[in-house]
Amino acid sequence: MRVVKERMNLYITKSLIDELKKAVPARERNRNHEEELARELRRRKLREALKKSYGAWEDEDHPELTTFEDVIRWVAEGRKKSTRDFSAEWGQDERLSD
Repeated sequence: MRVVKERMNLYITKSLIDELKKAVPARERNRNHEEELARELRRRKLREALKKSYGAWEDEDHPELTTFEDVIRWVAEGRKKSTRDFSAEWGQDERLSD
């Protein structure tokens, strides 16, 4: 399947452009920018989904998850069922920390 690309012009501060030129080789810039934009859009979509779903969880609806240990067990069981690795999709540096 052929991917359709479109040109887009952006106005960016000179200092940021200078940093980009130092950090990203010329032949990699387009791909780098596209990856960063895609990552930022995914992050914004996730944030919006989290905002929309706020308040959807009611403790009374989940008596099996009342303690911290219950939640740990539930997460462990879910992880056994799923082997999907999200690191490539979300990026190594965006993992959640404790």
